[in-house]
Amino acid sequence: MPRGEQIQRQWNLLRMLQTRGEGIPLAQLAQECDVSERTIQRDLELLQELGFPVEFGEDEYGKRFWRMPPNFFKTGPLPLSLTEAISLHLAERMFAPLAGTHFVDGLQSIQDKIRSLMPAKAMDYFSGLGSTLLVRTVAATDFSKHADIIRTLHEAILDERTVEVEYHALWRGDRYKTLYDPYGLVLHLDDLFAVGRSHRADAVRIFKASRILSAAPTGVRFERLEGFDLEHFFRGSFGIIQADQEPIEIAVEFRGVAAAVVEERIWHDSQKLEWLPATANLFDHEPDKGDSLVATFELAEVIEFKKWLKGFGDQAVLLRPDWLRREIHDELLAAAARYDD
Repeated sequence: MPRGEQIQRQWNLLRMLQTRGEGIPLAQLAQECDVSERTIQRDLELLQELGFPVEFGEDEYGKRFWRMPPNFFKTGPLPLSLTEAISLHLAERMFAPLAGTHFVDGLQSIQDKIRSLMPAKAMDYFSGLGSTLLVRTVAATDFSKHADIIRTLHEAILDERTVEVEYHALWRGDRYKTLYDPYGLVLHLDDLFAVGRSHRADAVRIFKASRILSAAPTGVRFERLEGFDLEHFFRGSFGIIQADQEPIEIAVEFRGVAAAVVEERIWHDSQKLEWLPATANLFDHEPDKGDSLVATFELAEVIEFKKWLKGFGDQAVLLRPDWLRREIHDELLAAAARYDD
């Protein structure tokens, strides 16, 4: 039997023992776990060896009812159920993109409390559950180099205090200093961005955290722009780029595998999907779904959208607007020209 399946069963077994204070007979445990009574007996013995207070009581006929004190995980410094404790333990790897920052330090503090609730041998044993879920990232940023800057920005956001930042505008090849009123932080595709008002530009600007060279608090309070909402700010954007204009409708036809891939996910809140009908048969009352999918979006910026769209190659064709269609056409020709040699 695969070890992952065994660990999962023992985890579920603990959950049952914890939540049913009256106890459960061995036969019922075996039935609910769909294994033999002998397997459950071995599981119970292992859990006892790991330090869990698994015990049994007998009725007047000598029948054993297995249980665990329902308050076992409620008496420590942090009231957690077993499921919550192990779930948080496994969630630690989900925060890998922010490793080295105070956000993960806070998670580590919770983990220390969890370890104080669970037997040490049990934590090591059940950490094997993590091998059944792999969290992969691409081109992750090492935020440990920027931990102090991120902490300064976060504290300034909470206190609504202006900071002085030095920023490297990579695409413009420029470095400059400005006073900055940070409104919030956004984690997008494993990268962290600050959103706030730049005094230099007298407008809201998005700074990539890894390109902020320094951040120093000024002690000066600021007032957020009236009605500013971080989620609404990016509503017309396909990525993390600021959208300054009114959204426009963009329609794309996807074919083949690309159509199926696009249908699988919600790529943007404004997304609408419609399959084009296949050629109707004279005997059909309704035409079958074809192999072309038309997706429409309401977007106020297209920089990130164009990158995403071109990734589908010849299985995606932009239908409208015409100006964007011509723009993508010219960019694809320019890219193809680089391969002429």
